[in-house]
Amino acid sequence: MARKNLSSLTAIGSDSESAPTPPAAPAPTPAPAPAPADAPATQPAVAPHAEPAPAENAPRAAAKRSTATSRDRGVAETANKGVPVHLTEELNERLQAYMARKRWSHQTVLLDAIEATYARLPQLIDEATHANEETVERTPLFDRPARPVHTATGDARVKHTVRMTDSNRKTLDDITENLGAPSRNFLITVAYEAYLPTIEKS
Repeated sequence: MARKNLSSLTAIGSDSESAPTPPAAPAPTPAPAPAPADAPATQPAVAPHAEPAPAENAPRAAAKRSTATSRDRGVAETANKGVPVHLTEELNERLQAYMARKRWSHQTVLLDAIEATYARLPQLIDEATHANEETVERTPLFDRPARPVHTATGDARVKHTVRMTDSNRKTLDDITENLGAPSRNFLITVAYEAYLPTIEKS
């Protein structure tokens, strides 16, 4: 009986020792780690290439927009158009004295004179146009050509060529047409007469 009990005990002991081995099998659990490693690998690879692209393109797009805006506003234009201006000697003296005192170019003085007198230009043009006309009322009876436009006097003239942008010259021509001035030079001289200070001579 004792031997049988011992053999049974040894059998039980061997079973008890071999039983814990199954739990050791889960030891390779680190295997799941590769699964999450695959997922993040795809995400960072796409993110760095997708996000910097707009950041690099944004300044270029902004530069293109700023360039287009500057062209639309005429900032990039150069003063390569010549505008002839014929002035009497007296008016030229006033111009030269004003330019020397302000240290401004003829172009700046011309644009300032038009802008400063623009509200009064219709009246100034009308007064200068009809300055030498008779005030007697006439009854129109005959078919005659249009009345001649106001012409300059026979005084000596000093010629200037003012450089300005093409858009500014077009604006000057539009003002001449809209206000009904006989010519562009007529418009400029009328503006100068009202804008430039007179010179007091002793």
